[in-house]
Amino acid sequence: MTIGRTGRLRRNSLLAELRRGLADWLPLAICIFVVLLSWYGYRAMMEWRRSYEMLAERRSRESADVLLKAIVRDMHAVQQSVLMSPDWGRLAAVARPYEISNFVASVFARYPYPESFLIWGADSDPTELTFFNRSDRRPPWMGVNARETKYPVVTERHAAVSRLLLDRVQKDARRMARLSAFHITLEGVPYQVVAQLNYRDIYREQLADVVAFTINLDWVRQHYFFDLTHQVWNVSGSGEQGLAFGVIDADGAQVVGSPLGEDDALTNARPFQLMFFDPDLMIDPLPDLPREPWKVQVSAAGDVALSQAISGANRTFLVGSASAFALAIFLVLAARAERTNARLTEMRSDFVSTVTHELKTPIATIRAAAETWSQNRLSGIDTFQSYGRLVMDEAKRLSRLVDNLLAYARITDIAQAYAFEPLPVGSLFKDIQQEFEAQLDEAGFDLQINLPSNVSQVRGDRLALRLLFDNLIDNAIRYSPAERRVHLTAEGSGQTVTIHVSDSGIGIPPEELHLVTQKFVRGSRAPSGGSGLGLAIAARIARDHRGALSIQSTLGEGTTVSVSLPAA
Repeated sequence: MTIGRTGRLRRNSLLAELRRGLADWLPLAICIFVVLLSWYGYRAMMEWRRSYEMLAERRSRESADVLLKAIVRDMHAVQQSVLMSPDWGRLAAVARPYEISNFVASVFARYPYPESFLIWGADSDPTELTFFNRSDRRPPWMGVNARETKYPVVTERHAAVSRLLLDRVQKDARRMARLSAFHITLEGVPYQVVAQLNYRDIYREQLADVVAFTINLDWVRQHYFFDLTHQVWNVSGSGEQGLAFGVIDADGAQVVGSPLGEDDALTNARPFQLMFFDPDLMIDPLPDLPREPWKVQVSAAGDVALSQAISGANRTFLVGSASAFALAIFLVLAARAERTNARLTEMRSDFVSTVTHELKTPIATIRAAAETWSQNRLSGIDTFQSYGRLVMDEAKRLSRLVDNLLAYARITDIAQAYAFEPLPVGSLFKDIQQEFEAQLDEAGFDLQINLPSNVSQVRGDRLALRLLFDNLIDNAIRYSPAERRVHLTAEGSGQTVTIHVSDSGIGIPPEELHLVTQKFVRGSRAPSGGSGLGLAIAARIARDHRGALSIQSTLGEGTTVSVSLPAA
């Protein structure tokens, strides 16, 4: 029977150790779990976001390619489809200007950037070009047109400009070039001129005719790119997807669209040359053409799908993080509850073991004394009195323990009822002295009482206050193994009476002062014995009387417990 009980106790102890270990490690495990969960959630969210960024970047790249292709195709269209058209061989003669005007008018209607077409034939004046200008956008260097016409083409001449242009074209003719393209400034206005050179012989020694067109670069910057890019952008539907575009010149100045960050991963840039001709058709061009490219930029930073994906990912991450945080709080609270429960279980186990020992000791003493008495082993009146005092002391000890247990049960249920009445402090001190007189004398304690005459009565329950001070005196006796002295003092201050119980015992560590008034808690320096309920019950009784219990202690010097009670 004893072996089985010992096995159960050992098993219960192991289970308690296991629960305590789990309760200690569980918060750390929870923190690691939450960190890993948040990290994996963050990685998943970032991968989700990255997939949408790649999709947006692809849309940006495709839109940039479409925009670049449309710009380059339109810029090369006049040179490729008009200058190289076989119709010019039939129309290039200056003697047939009306037919040429009709042809040029159709070109002006299709392409907005040519400002003028120029024609020179071998049979014409070698210093004169014929200009076919737009009637609604004549070159600023041409002067005032005296004639007003509704026809879209105006035929004019300008000797000075003709000489400048023909001199420059002759340089390329001497190089036997078929295509001449160059930049020139005419009366402060920058122009690009593209000319098709036709020769009389296969050796390209004699020019037959020259057909060219001019592009006003200021007008191109102000109007052409704006109209063309917005038209292409609207047709492609990129604007509806939240993409943004821009065109910047060789100096980095914004020409069209919004300023975009070139270093942004979602911005795609496509370079192109400001050339209204196909540069692949030129062999060893002269250095008066610009080499620095312009750029088309398209950004997907405002992509609608990407913005929705980022917003959704952020919401998902926030909800997941909040859920993980809430789960962590719940698990931490559960772990703390488990740890508290494990500690409470251990404390109750120690309490049961201690109380069992505390109950058995006086009972065993009383039983042994009763057996000795019943068997007539005692002789002499002094022996009878000694055994009687022993039985009385153990009975008081047992009674005090039972009172504490009953008080603990009442406190636990919070159903204690008190009978409050005015009580003289002197009568409380007298009860304490009578209760512990024999025990103090036997243990060799010096009880000193200091009660000033002006101390008021207290309002309280006599039995409850006796239990309170019985526990304090019992602790003072129990934990004063060397210097055996107990002091009872009282002082009044206004509506409060404070009673001090002081000893010269072992003292309480400072870090344990706030713990020793809790149920089942005993000081780390306390010897064996005691239920761990005395100070908890005393503090609760003081609070129930609208008072307070405080402790001051110095290790190795002693402890003073002060109980403040309302004056009657």
